[in-house]
Amino acid sequence: MWTVVILGLLGTTYGQWTTYVSQREVRDLLTVRGKIWAATSGGLFVWDPEDSTLVPYFDFGRVQGPEVLSLARDERGRFWLGTAQDGLICWSPKEGVLEVFPVFAEDRVQALCICGDSLFVGTAHNGVCLFSVRDGEVLECYRRLGRFSRGAQVRSLYMSEDTLFVGTDEGIAWAWVGAPNLYDPESWCSASRSEDGYIIGPVNSIAGEGKEIFLCSEWGAFGKVGDGWRKELMGVQAYDVAVRGDTLAVATKDGIYLRTKDGEWTVEEVEGWVPSSLSFAGEGLWVYLSSGYAMVKDHMLYLLNRRLRVPIVLGPPGDRFTDLAVDRRGVLWAATSVRDLSPGGLYRFDGESWSRYAWGDIYRDAVTCVEIDHEGFIWAGTWGRGAFRLKDDGTPDVEADSVVWITPENSPLSPTVSEDFCVVADLAVDDVGRIWVANYMAHGSPVPTNTPIVVLCGFPHGDAVAFTDEDGVPDGEGTALLPLEGRLWFGTFRMGLAFLDYGPSLEDKGDDRWVHIFTAKFPKLTSNDISEVDVTPDGRILVATEEGLNVFRPVYSEGELRFEGWRVYDVSDGLPSNLVHSVCPTPEGSIWVGTEGGLARIRGDSITVYTRSNSPLVDNTVYALEYDAGRGCLWIGTGHGLSRLQISLTSEVSAPRVVASPNPFFPEEGRLTFHNLPEGSSLRIFSLSGELVRSLSPEGSGEVTWDGDNDAGYLVGSGVYLYVVKDPQGKVQVGKVALVRRRR
Repeated sequence: MWTVVILGLLGTTYGQWTTYVSQREVRDLLTVRGKIWAATSGGLFVWDPEDSTLVPYFDFGRVQGPEVLSLARDERGRFWLGTAQDGLICWSPKEGVLEVFPVFAEDRVQALCICGDSLFVGTAHNGVCLFSVRDGEVLECYRRLGRFSRGAQVRSLYMSEDTLFVGTDEGIAWAWVGAPNLYDPESWCSASRSEDGYIIGPVNSIAGEGKEIFLCSEWGAFGKVGDGWRKELMGVQAYDVAVRGDTLAVATKDGIYLRTKDGEWTVEEVEGWVPSSLSFAGEGLWVYLSSGYAMVKDHMLYLLNRRLRVPIVLGPPGDRFTDLAVDRRGVLWAATSVRDLSPGGLYRFDGESWSRYAWGDIYRDAVTCVEIDHEGFIWAGTWGRGAFRLKDDGTPDVEADSVVWITPENSPLSPTVSEDFCVVADLAVDDVGRIWVANYMAHGSPVPTNTPIVVLCGFPHGDAVAFTDEDGVPDGEGTALLPLEGRLWFGTFRMGLAFLDYGPSLEDKGDDRWVHIFTAKFPKLTSNDISEVDVTPDGRILVATEEGLNVFRPVYSEGELRFEGWRVYDVSDGLPSNLVHSVCPTPEGSIWVGTEGGLARIRGDSITVYTRSNSPLVDNTVYALEYDAGRGCLWIGTGHGLSRLQISLTSEVSAPRVVASPNPFFPEEGRLTFHNLPEGSSLRIFSLSGELVRSLSPEGSGEVTWDGDNDAGYLVGSGVYLYVVKDPQGKVQVGKVALVRRRR
């Protein structure tokens, strides 16, 4: 038996924030004293074979659930994490986060290699950088490795004695680290072919033992011979290589290839699973496996020689959350796909465990939207197989729940490009419990049907009502529905917004009145590409577009539609991005806006922005927002996990944390700025020994700068300093900043 030790259910609470990330996708494995450390899509986990425990780590201070691409451990026992968008993180299991180095935040840190007090950092765009572990700064970057292109993508690193091997997307390069000038391409050897003429291809991994060095690539496996390379295994796509003693192991899409000292290869297959990472530890070879399904995957660690399986179920099944709904029990339901991208099924989260409804079909599992009807049934739309209605029995067991599909075969829904392909882009429930369905791309279908809007009146849906372009539906793909009493707001892709007044009877179309609102006729509308439509408690309509948020109050009288107080919010007003994916009004008068660049809260004339740099928001791409009135919290669905923001009973939320940038701080290059300081607060800077260094006060702007001097005006030395912020209510925030003075 094995045990999972889950801290906070893979949700870490930071003030009023909670983060949920998936750790099922493993990017790198590292063996430390018999334990298996895994770099994952949402942080780290460690598997201890001795006591069969699996412990996740995902709270790295201001960085929550980072996508970790590479992992290394230095001589002091500190772990170094290379991430996809947060730079480099220095972390200790005992001490927590020691430092975050955002110098690599604009790049992808895909490989790490420790060399004494230095760390070689392999990046996607800037070659190999030499990073000083002691001083916390980049010393040099080598962008031209031998004959390879400048800035060739670095995929793997390995140190053998005093030679650094670099796997790139063009082949393998290597150099003596004691060379006087590694900037010079002539200091590097490089090879894109083996000695016998085989193309090496993009190098995924490098491993060695003693003087033997091996690599694996998109084309196979190779071993170093003298100044060249020989083929070891050809004709297979290889993901990782590991060696111990006389055994060479290669992870490929066909299985795990093993070569012993006699030179013979055998292949070990785990039916239905694909290996991608390897690590020798203790009694055998550990393998990370994912299921072979392209759209819905399961994941596990596997001890090859004992056939021991360790399922990985840490966090949600996937990381993308594109639509959210909360049912009457407080259970969260989540859609996972933008159109047919990254299908993963429908997720259920009851606060303790995650469940997934999936069928192994890319179009059934591409769940685009989710809604809860008045009877408590869950409705989900898909990109390709229509919609389904789910009756939840209240448990995480998906097999115990009944599912009914609604398709063109048993409803007025129209197929799109073929008779078995039906897209549902949005679902909404009106005041009397009817289900409104946006049947996307029903216009212009090669099949003889055309129902861009379908209304299911009860279930079974024998009394369904369909609207076609002949009824006045605008000629565009429907993306958003907002049914109100006797009226409908309909957002489209490319053709703007439409308003329908259907009067006292939905079935009687004789008195229907359609108004098309598009930029050519209504220039105040920022874009004809509509992503969401919602309404505030005081009756204002919110229209999210790719060019900002539109807010207006409609006035409809005697068949005429007018607009009052039309207001546009975009980056010039303080939004983090013009591309608005989602919008959510809350009862106290706030409007929450999810954008491509972060989350914003509009309240009155003020806009507060939350991003990864100033809050625990898990990702800046915010696809979906859902307010849970019963629990006073805002669910935030992103492209890399789920955040939950608890809103207090007074409808106030925590202000963004005070942050210092740049961090590390180089005084020779400019000032350090403290952002998001509460009005009337004080800021004091201390040394780690507790000595007061500097006292500062913001002057109404919420920001204050520091030159790196003390209160006496003298410059302070390199080191880590604490800053303590205290607001007028006595609330205290504490942070760290590294000050680094350049060596002369």
